[in-house]
Amino acid sequence: MARALGAIIAGGQGRRFGEDKAAALLKGKPLIQHVADGLAAQVAHIVVVGRTWPGLPFLADRPDGGLGPLAGLNAALAHARDAGFDGVITAGCDTLPILPDMAALLAGPVPAHFEDHFLLGWWPVRLAAQLDDHLTRGDDRSIRGWIRACGSSPVRPSAPLHNLNFRADLEAFERMTKS
Repeated sequence: MARALGAIIAGGQGRRFGEDKAAALLKGKPLIQHVADGLAAQVAHIVVVGRTWPGLPFLADRPDGGLGPLAGLNAALAHARDAGFDGVITAGCDTLPILPDMAALLAGPVPAHFEDHFLLGWWPVRLAAQLDDHLTRGDDRSIRGWIRACGSSPVRPSAPLHNLNFRADLEAFERMTKS
């Protein structure tokens, strides 16, 4: 298995959610902690990109904030390259569950992402300079634009994933996962 850096992309404003998504509680625990816990067994190290979070190392967006999730991925890729990782497994702080086989399904020689959940992906460090250039040129800064530019392969997740963009999404997910 590749040596992977886990990067939680958490620099969003939370406008649709109406509050800080990362700190929103699910079963008494912040969403960002659910993501970190899900990644922990699958990666060698975890960082949070775009914001600080107690107990987890922080990376600032690269080249700067305000460029969306690609600036977070760019920071993670540059850090992973410089620290000797093979690639980066990314997850937003608002998509659950983190599947226990996420790294096994995604990590390989080519970039890959989960179908319909484009930020949940594997990005080899060899893409670091390409993404830096992509952002500098001002090309399509959407995650979908990057997926097209780098040739990321879609992968079917092993179970349903849920993007918790709105408070109602979180409430519905909590009801669905009640145990």
